[in-house]
Amino acid sequence: MELKIMFFTSPTCSWCPYIEGVLKNIISEASHLGLEVINIADDVSKAEEFDIVAIPTIILPNNQRIIGGADEAFIREQLQFFMTMGQN
Repeated sequence: MELKIMFFTSPTCSWCPYIEGVLKNIISEASHLGLEVINIADDVSKAEEFDIVAIPTIILPNNQRIIGGADEAFIREQLQFFMTMGQN
């Protein structure tokens, strides 16, 4: 079963290319994770549906959010925490 991570981005976001690269790297290492990249400039309705208030925003499968710039270690830590909690 694939779990989907949603990543909300914008063409004007300076952090977004870095975060997207980190997420794609993590996804490539985990066959059970998928990534949906949503450009809010192209899909305003989806951003509204998920109440996106800042870019970048990562939504994990449990609806936990990582908002704003974050380094790779922090993102991996949050994903690991999610995966550990999901096994309980």
